[in-house]
Amino acid sequence: MGSSLSFLWMLIQTILALLLVCGLAYLIFRVLLPRLTGNFSSNNMVRVVDRVGLEARKNLYVIEVTGRWLLISVSESGTQLISELDAAAAARAEQEILKNRGLPPGGQFGGSFADKLNEVIGRGKGKK
Repeated sequence: MGSSLSFLWMLIQTILALLLVCGLAYLIFRVLLPRLTGNFSSNNMVRVVDRVGLEARKNLYVIEVTGRWLLISVSESGTQLISELDAAAAARAEQEILKNRGLPPGGQFGGSFADKLNEVIGRGKGKK
């Protein structure tokens, strides 16, 4: 009798630990991560296309603002516009980079974790 109660108690502890881990994963993916990474939707007027770190606090950014592509530098001393890029050439370069990185066109990342999970579950049930 004692060993079955011990087994039951270990099972309950395991289930509670699993629920805690799932809850933390939900919190991280749904609440914290979107706030840290910003908004990747196409409804914004400003979109950071790429960033290159030069030194610890010096970066180059390629941004798209209402169809204009800009190369800017950001450092401790401030932000400076370096150049306005040719929109067509910059868009082609972005598509090539996304293709090489294996990301979807347009720089849009996949849906939420729940969407991906539902997609996988749907495949298991024979859906496409």
